[in-house]
Amino acid sequence: MKKLFGILLSVLMITSCSTTTTKNKAYSKMYTEKPTSITVLPVVNNSTAADAPLLYLSTVAEPLANNGYYVFPIEITNQMFTKEGITSGRQLESVPIKKYGEMFGTDSVLSVTINKWDTNYIVIAGDVTVELETKIMSTRTGETLWSQKRTLSVPTQQQSSGFILVDLITTAISTAMTDYIPVARRLNQIVFSTVPAGKYSVKHGKDGDQVIHITK
Repeated sequence: MKKLFGILLSVLMITSCSTTTTKNKAYSKMYTEKPTSITVLPVVNNSTAADAPLLYLSTVAEPLANNGYYVFPIEITNQMFTKEGITSGRQLESVPIKKYGEMFGTDSVLSVTINKWDTNYIVIAGDVTVELETKIMSTRTGETLWSQKRTLSVPTQQQSSGFILVDLITTAISTAMTDYIPVARRLNQIVFSTVPAGKYSVKHGKDGDQVIHITK
């Protein structure tokens, strides 16, 4: 029962405050502009985890590529930004989006803000939480073509032993050892499933009526 409650809580964290619509209605500009390439910008990190941006960036290219987009190699673009002294997306907030089209020849950019990358303990319960704000913006117009804000909380509580102290220690160890990367990948699957399929997907131009859940 406790495990079931944890799963339900996790689902609640994903779906709360969401609206049901279709891809075409929610993101009509994606279908109008039809971007084919995406450059991932350095992450804005609002969490307390200093390693969160690099860990997250290791998970983001695959779901975008699988959805039909050419993703500029993140290691190369990161090196280019680093050479210019840019290590955080916050340093780029005043840069016009159109500039990235000139720099990289890209149709669009992905902006990611990490708000939470946390472990939490409540008595003998624990969880790992990742919260993201993501936007795809046009380098032609500077407009936001797609956006999502999502939170995923994964329970780390183990089956009760019947001894509170033992359960407390077990939960603390389990939570501390939880790898964030699988959590981020799971959240990416949810988030990027709402992006209209790109040029290199067989679903390109055919998924406008697909029902999705979006959050603001």
